[in-house]
Amino acid sequence: MKIGDLLKKYRLSRGKTKRAWAGDILSPSFYARVENGSNRISAEDLIDLLHANDISVVEFFGQLNPQDRLVNERRYQFLFAINEAYYQDSKADLLKIRDTICKSNLPDKSEELMILDVYLAIVDDEYDSINQETLHELKDRIFMANEFDLDTMNLYCNCMAFYDFDTNLMISSKLVKQYQGNQNSLIEKNLLGIIINMLNFCIKEQRYEEAKQFINSANQIAPKPEIYFYKNMIIFFTNIIRYHTNSDEKYLETCHDIINDINRIGMNDFSKEMAEFLQKNIK
Repeated sequence: MKIGDLLKKYRLSRGKTKRAWAGDILSPSFYARVENGSNRISAEDLIDLLHANDISVVEFFGQLNPQDRLVNERRYQFLFAINEAYYQDSKADLLKIRDTICKSNLPDKSEELMILDVYLAIVDDEYDSINQETLHELKDRIFMANEFDLDTMNLYCNCMAFYDFDTNLMISSKLVKQYQGNQNSLIEKNLLGIIINMLNFCIKEQRYEEAKQFINSANQIAPKPEIYFYKNMIIFFTNIIRYHTNSDEKYLETCHDIINDINRIGMNDFSKEMAEFLQKNIK
């Protein structure tokens, strides 16, 4: 039995509607497409969905077809490994993962390879090396998405540099609207990451009015330890924007305090980049 079929079986056995079953984890329309097999649910969302509906994760995966279970588990493992290597800025690990995927028997590995090739180009800071057909496919996939799952959010967050400002404004606004109020920590991290990128773009383009909606959305996410860094970055960019509308030195002092905090925890290179960004964008 496939994931969508099994979720439907459990849902019907509990007498729940798709909306009640999906809760705050997925939109009803996206969940409906998961059930019929046209959308793929991320590992994090699936586990959250099972927990929310009091279903044993072990029991659930035990009922999947052996081949389907193996394929999905391997795909999720690859996606987690790709994200981990990317955030560690490890080109060597990304290349090893690519080689492993190429040699694997995943029935549809083109998507994982496409993501890998894009991430390799970003790590190398060689955006021009990305195959244009691959880039167009990636951009179209994100741009045309009616609903975003966690994987698509993560992919978009890392690929926002490939879009122009107005396209990013449209996609980001849609994403924020879809997930505003969702308290899943992984979704909050991705949402804040997207908002941070948008504030960065707003400052570079000197489009400070457009930044307000993203600042308001970020401020509605309750602070918690796991998003401490993201909240600090929101405050950093917010104070740069405030300085441009009211040239009060206190805003710059707050920015410098945050840079010093980032430096104290050992992110020296990143704190230098922040200082350079601040200097460049307060003239």
